[in-house]
Amino acid sequence: MNNCKIINNSGMEIDDEVHSLVDFTKERFGFKRPPTIFLNNDDQNASKTLAKTGYYDPESLEIHIYTTGRHPKDILRSIAHELVHHNQNENGDFENAGYSGKGYAQKNPHLRKMELQANDPMLFRDWEDSLKEKHPTIYNEGRTNTMSLKDWKNKELSENLGTKWGFKMDLAKLNEAHCGGDHDKADESHCMEEEQLEEKKGDCPKCKKAKEDCVCPKNEEKEMSKKEKEFAALAEPKDKITYADKIAGAKKEK
Repeated sequence: MNNCKIINNSGMEIDDEVHSLVDFTKERFGFKRPPTIFLNNDDQNASKTLAKTGYYDPESLEIHIYTTGRHPKDILRSIAHELVHHNQNENGDFENAGYSGKGYAQKNPHLRKMELQANDPMLFRDWEDSLKEKHPTIYNEGRTNTMSLKDWKNKELSENLGTKWGFKMDLAKLNEAHCGGDHDKADESHCMEEEQLEEKKGDCPKCKKAKEDCVCPKNEEKEMSKKEKEFAALAEPKDKITYADKIAGAKKEK
């Protein structure tokens, strides 16, 4: 481990990560003198929307980071930014740098270029990924190689709901596409097919179109089955004329 001095007034236990980040940056850039890093609390600064996050003092080789109300990862990202300035200082980039007052990043092309170098996000990303590769069980997220993205997202959401509201729920049961069968890892196409079959139950039996699109006559009588036809043949028609009716009709005609 490097001999970087850390003055931690934040109450956060991140000294090991800070040392690891300094080691990684030193190996990449090759600076020789380690900086002194201050992790400071400042409630007044934290109350501002555009508060200060940190700064580097090239004279004292000190990095000052404001930590109040910030996530540890965000704090480490600020340290990575200032470590680039520390390396620039060793390379002599701060000598005769020109105007460094208000708006220097817009008014001084040289300092603007230095800020662009310090804002390169890949330094922090490369360090973070290397740390997770060395210590996968400590720094990696709860997602595993055997867990699908969908299951991982449901697990994370369920845990967040449990933390905030104090209850647990099985999000798999809320999946509208799932048929509810006993197949947790079944292909969703199986459930979609059942949905489609349910939809087709309302189709017209003749034109096979949905009821709202059907063009068949709505008042068309339903075709009788074979048994219904046989029964209808046995029944007397309502308008059947008997022999007595014919005699009575003949008399009326006379």
